[in-house]
Amino acid sequence: MAIAENNHRWYKLPAALLIAVALMLAALGASEWLKPKRLMADELPPLDVKTLLPEQFAGWRVDRSGPPVIFDPTVEATLKQVYSQTLNVTYVNGRGQSMMLALAYGKNQNSWNTAAHRPEFCYRAQGYGVQERGRGRLDLGSHQIPVNRLAADRGGLNEPITYWVTLHDSAATPGISRKLQQIRYGLQGMLVDGFLVRISSFGPDESEQFNLQQEFMRDLQRAVAPDQRPRLFGRS
Repeated sequence: MAIAENNHRWYKLPAALLIAVALMLAALGASEWLKPKRLMADELPPLDVKTLLPEQFAGWRVDRSGPPVIFDPTVEATLKQVYSQTLNVTYVNGRGQSMMLALAYGKNQNSWNTAAHRPEFCYRAQGYGVQERGRGRLDLGSHQIPVNRLAADRGGLNEPITYWVTLHDSAATPGISRKLQQIRYGLQGMLVDGFLVRISSFGPDESEQFNLQQEFMRDLQRAVAPDQRPRLFGRS
């Protein structure tokens, strides 16, 4: 008789508790069902970031005369773990101005690791002082994209920085904008790929450098192959 009473004890639980347990189990099952499983990168043509950028355009050319960019070993190891491909290129023009452009491509931009590895963290890990200059809009002529702006300093050398991220063909900035894009693709069952695009230059006048970066990026967008532009700059 005691065994029968134990087997039927759950019938005596409050109805509210039973409903709560049922809802929790349903939510658990729904979250597993809704979890993105398709890797978008596997359904797209193979991508080689080294072929995306032109050797020269609009008075700019790749500068191979300087030393290669060297990261702190810890930062370098993190980059290799987080991103599928990376590329660092320095361009120069006839006026002696330089632009440093970095691309970091990740096949899974839903990963927390890619969200965490942002330029402000990377620069600080290498000993730079970093000041945030807020968010802005980069005018590419055909459309505008949201960007984050920073100013890095080490040894008195000022380096204004502009960066953004793309999720497939949508440009965004880290934070709510990026998360909403992730959710949009996630509801379609997709693990989306994308880039972190960073450009920087040297100069004491930050406003002048940010304007030069916009001019550079506007010209670069025109020079990139049309079918690849959305991958780096989002769609208009």
